[in-house]
Amino acid sequence: MEAILNRTGFRVRPSLAADRMDIATHIFGDVEVSKTLVHNVSTQDGVLVATDAWVDTLAVDGKQNTGNAEHIGLWTIRDEADEGKFVGIRGVFVAPGLPHNSVATFVAVARPYWGKGVSSGSSRLLCRHVFEKSDADAIYTRVWPKLNPASDAVQSRLGFMPAERHTLRDTFGEQRMREVLEFDLWRASHLENEKSAETLRQVSIRVGQLAAEDLLEVPEAEQRILTALPVRLAKSDDVRGKIAEDVKLGFENPAWASYRMSRADWVTLDHL
Repeated sequence: MEAILNRTGFRVRPSLAADRMDIATHIFGDVEVSKTLVHNVSTQDGVLVATDAWVDTLAVDGKQNTGNAEHIGLWTIRDEADEGKFVGIRGVFVAPGLPHNSVATFVAVARPYWGKGVSSGSSRLLCRHVFEKSDADAIYTRVWPKLNPASDAVQSRLGFMPAERHTLRDTFGEQRMREVLEFDLWRASHLENEKSAETLRQVSIRVGQLAAEDLLEVPEAEQRILTALPVRLAKSDDVRGKIAEDVKLGFENPAWASYRMSRADWVTLDHL
């Protein structure tokens, strides 16, 4: 699939191994972008491992791409009007834990291009591609509503419907869940002052989700976050109470939501 996004004029084309460093730099190497992805990118090695996991299996010339179906893959988005700068990536893959004959899609947009309609524009393009090039019954997408409300809102605007739970454990397994825990505790350990409240909220919500999926008990979740914090911040007013409140929010929400676009719904929407 190669196309131009209507609203922005950005070009979408199949990802290549040559895109690897842009993906590493602008996606996994930027914590504000990678914080909602399910990888531990707290080190440069972690950034490269996560990048390789996507590129090697989904890029058209990836080392482990043994011949993906036409609707499966990774696509790079570039701003050709500005020297071909890297905008982001879109991907479609077969995810464990999803119903038979369905696929999952994801998007990651470089920070300079947030708020420019990249996610919604490329989602429409990708839905059409999947349903035209395969017999898939449905497309699923997963977001963290309490961490990324803008992405959550995009799903509704596009016509994706709330779906049954597909947990982190079902989709990625316990080892990846532990990687998420270590990444979020690392984020907590690098907070500097009370202005870091939003990051601490995000960390607590995600760790609450892990508690909801039985990776650890709620009291342990709260204590591990508190222990990870720099001492001065850990002793600040009411920090324990704020952690407990947000861990509970992640535990009960749930923090990770699934949305579904069926083939029938897409046919209806595509003709509106």
